[in-house]
Amino acid sequence: MTQSDSRPRLQDFEGKTAIITGAASGIGLALAEALAARGADLALADIDARGLDAARKRLAPTGRRICTRVLDVSSDADVRDAAAEFEATLGRIHLVFNNAGIDMSGELASLSEQDWTRAFGINVFGVIHGIRHFLPLLRRHGEPAHFVSTASGAGLWVNGDFPMGAYAATKYSVVALSEALEQELRGTGIGVSVLCPGPVKTPIAERSNHASESFRAAVATGTAPELVASHTLEAMRAGEFYIFTPTRMRPRLEARFARILDALERAPAVTTGMAAT
Repeated sequence: MTQSDSRPRLQDFEGKTAIITGAASGIGLALAEALAARGADLALADIDARGLDAARKRLAPTGRRICTRVLDVSSDADVRDAAAEFEATLGRIHLVFNNAGIDMSGELASLSEQDWTRAFGINVFGVIHGIRHFLPLLRRHGEPAHFVSTASGAGLWVNGDFPMGAYAATKYSVVALSEALEQELRGTGIGVSVLCPGPVKTPIAERSNHASESFRAAVATGTAPELVASHTLEAMRAGEFYIFTPTRMRPRLEARFARILDALERAPAVTTGMAAT
């Protein structure tokens, strides 16, 4: 599905500047490397200070301008301050990747209030804070730009093989936020994409207190982050909204949507009057 936009899309990353959250490892770091190789400057954010410093040193030989900041995306004030710092240091921002996220596995009733708050604080409010504070930076200069949020295949269907209903709930939210934002920004020259990968070989399971062995195994054999990053950039250039990685989710998505459409067929017909009580 491509976007309908009366203004030019962002096609060239040379000389552009990108904000990437969750940039110290995994998809975020791979995006940083792919963008630097294409001539982009980088504003890198992550809650992992040591990992962020290692990422900066790893990217330094590219010769691109790099600004790093330790950032808790669940904090509105922290994201607001990061936006101001990135713009003051690097100037015009053309790309935003709301990529920071955490796993939250476990049966729904077994998760604590703290678990739920942390999952939604990072995975959902991290995106909301990015919309509130990073999006205005893209609007400021009026040039083609692009806004990407990392959801998951779990943002479109709940995989019963893993006890990840809470994670899926956060990623469904990211998909909905992205769909709404794409509608709001049509015709502005700011493209929107939502990345919905299957398992990717990242540290997400290692950093989880709840990840099941089956989920850890799936992540360990997942798609390489470098492939995800290069595919994401090409899909953005093509104006794609939904971006997927190699995955086997299609049959289950088809089954889910078939069930929904089936239920719609059995819904009562729309009437003009109200039923008598």
